[in-house]
Amino acid sequence: MNSFQPLIICDSEPPLPPARVDFFQQPFDQVFCAAESELEDLIFQIIAQPKTLSAHLQRIYWCYQKGLSDELCAALLDLLIVLEGKGRSLSERMIFGAKSALSKSDYARLKHGLTLTAQQVKELQGNPYSLFSLGLVGTALLVVKEPSSIVTHYDPLEIARDYIAYSQLEAAIETLEKALLLDVNRQALHDDLIELYRVTQYVERFEKMYAVLSKQMPTIPSAWLELKGFFNEG
Repeated sequence: MNSFQPLIICDSEPPLPPARVDFFQQPFDQVFCAAESELEDLIFQIIAQPKTLSAHLQRIYWCYQKGLSDELCAALLDLLIVLEGKGRSLSERMIFGAKSALSKSDYARLKHGLTLTAQQVKELQGNPYSLFSLGLVGTALLVVKEPSSIVTHYDPLEIARDYIAYSQLEAAIETLEKALLLDVNRQALHDDLIELYRVTQYVERFEKMYAVLSKQMPTIPSAWLELKGFFNEG
């Protein structure tokens, strides 16, 4: 029988009942201690299969251990969004336990998220590392007295092209990868991402994305096959 250890221990909040993670089939040290090289795989796994709870918890634990405040906040917010108001005990434990690695504003926002509906949680402000948040990133809060509010959704393709204009190719690739896994039929996303892979020579990253798309699409676009052949020849 496997024994489990606490995920993150925190003494600055009211004590929570002991929580077990026996929905896992692996011991704690195998499930949560993901190597740094595996973090990117976790992101791909979460985007492709958002309901994979173990991947969310591995991502949170890794970011906490590395002291990456923004990435940790995004991972916790994504967990809240995916749980859709369920698993409150687990959400509380992860948020309260991660308090020391979060900014005061991020901690307050996540704690407030525990009281919101599933749709309201999705609309919480995220950051560039958030995968599922619909909230705006990096904008000032404007208070306007109107009978209703309008939420603006930004086109990831335009955001990626803005990154490219400022030579932020890594950020452009991340944006396109996330967008493509959510909308695999949008040809412009394929075209821009393939061109970035070709220019940057990110062979390993290309191969990971190629493998994910091969599982999600009945027929992978020919441009992907051509770039795969190009990389193999090189």
